[in-house]
Order: sequence, then structure tokens, then C-alpha cells
Amino acid sequence: VGIVSLIGMSELYKVFKVENKALGVTGYLAAIAYYAMLLLEKTEWMIPLTLLFLILVMAVYVFTYPIFTAEQVMAVFFGFFYVSVMLSYVYQTRMLAEGAVLVWLIFLSSWGCDTCAYCVGVLFGKHKMAPKLSPKKSIEGGMGGILGARRVGGQWYNFIKKKQPPEPAI
Repeated sequence: VGIVSLIGMSELYKVFKVENKALGVTGYLAAIAYYAMLLLEKTEWMIPLTLLFLILVMAVYVFTYPIFTAEQVMAVFFGFFYVSVMLSYVYQTRMLAEGAVLVWLIFLSSWGCDTCAYCVGVLFGKHKMAPKLSPKKSIEGGMGGILGARRVGGQWYNFIKKKQPPEPAI
């Protein structure tokens, strides 16, 4: 997950043209430190890590001014959270009891939501959800996605429950 995070951050940083520059390297180092913190189970270091990362990003911005824009600085700072931290929840979920089942539930529900939203939206979509942001998304498709995720998640849950031995009667 850490490697996938670095690849994702690289893709995002390419959009803002900071992937191989000091600002982007600072983001990559923060991601590596974050995953090391997770592996060492030192989650209490999250706030100090965030503050240190902010200070480093601002230092790079100040000492290299005017090479980077404020938009690039914000992209690096929030890109770390949007890509690395959010993706780390797959790993953190996997580490829970029954984590493998939960990770599959997350992915299957997401795929079910997307598939059903698309199909319902194409077949029945009449009312636009956010025409300026995403002109082809409809309220009907959104509702179809919610119901599809519920259905797929419920089916997965029932499938897993049948594989486990029944609870002993008291």
C-alpha cells in the first residue's frame, strides 16, 4: 500500500509539476515516514508528523521562492493526505480482526455501487445531480449506486456467514 501511495502521489504531483522537485520529494518523504509510523504502530506520532511536514513544505516554499506557487504547495500538502493517508486505511482495515473480509467488502461494495449507479443512471437517469461538476451523473444513478452497494455488501456478508461454523446454542 505504501508503494501504491507513492505511485499515486507521483501521478498527482505530475499534474502540478512538482514530482521530481524539492517540494514533491518532501511529500514522498512524509508518506514514507507515515507508513513507517504505521508499521511501528506509533500512531500517536501522527500530529507531530503532520506539523513537521507542514513546516518542511513551508520551508521549501519560502527558501525556493518564487519557484513554486501556493497552489503547488497546497497540492503537495493535501496530496499526502488524499493519497497516502486515505489509502492507508485499506492496510489498517486489513490489520483488524476479520480484516481480509472487511477489505473485500469495501472493494466489492465500491464496485457494486459504481456498476449499479452507471446502469441505473443510463437507463433511468433524468434528474441531473451536479450538472457543472459532472454533467452525466443523475440522482437516479446515485440512488441505484447506494442500493447496489447495499445489495452486493449484503450478499458478501451472507456468503461469509455461511462459511463460518454456527454459533453454539446456549
